[in-house]
Formats: sequence, structure tokens, C-alpha cells
Amino acid sequence: MFFESPRRLAGCLRDAVDTLGPGRRAVVCRELTKTHEEIVRGTLGELADWASEGVLGEITVVLVGAPPKAHLATLVAEVNVLVDAGARVKDACAEVIAANPGSPSRRELYDAVLRFRD
Repeated sequence: MFFESPRRLAGCLRDAVDTLGPGRRAVVCRELTKTHEEIVRGTLGELADWASEGVLGEITVVLVGAPPKAHLATLVAEVNVLVDAGARVKDACAEVIAANPGSPSRRELYDAVLRFRD
């Protein structure tokens, strides 16, 4: 979340599209807690187009965070710890996937565990 000048908003959103991608969700809030409060939700691409016509007032921009991405080798190591403690590979994979958002599929992790064992 950050504040932006109305005259720089369109450029800021275009930069965000270039850096974060046009599909990242965001919200632009204008004149919060005032009579002419306006809240516009959409993707960065949509908001950049909207702001290109000019916006007035005090601006607050809120970006949705990037989904976390789990590193496959780290997940395999976590599975191996559980397996060494007595868990079945299938159950260990399910547990690790559930605990790590942004993980690959259970099947992909299972296959990776088997590949690293050989």
C-alpha cells in the first residue's frame, strides 16, 4: 500500500504493469474519508487505462501481494525429513503441499522425491 501523487498515478501504474504484469490485482482509492470518496478495483492493466485520463485528489494504491512460490528442492528435503521420521512418501508429500502455499502438485512433488532418491 502506498500514496501517490495524482499527476504521477498513470505513470506509476504503467510502471507497475511493466514490472508486476497487467494481471496483478490492485485498488486505487481517491479522497478516502471525504465526500467524493472513490474506490476503483481491477487489474493493474485496467487501472492504468483508467488513470490515463487523469485523476484528481489524494490517492492511495493497494497492490495484491504475489503468490508465494515454493522451491522444489526445499520441499523434497521437507518430505525426506518426514519420511525419515517414519511417514509414507505419499502422506509426507500431502503434508508438505498443504503447509506450503504455491507448491507444485502433489504428483509433481512425489515424482521429484523419487527422482532425488535414485
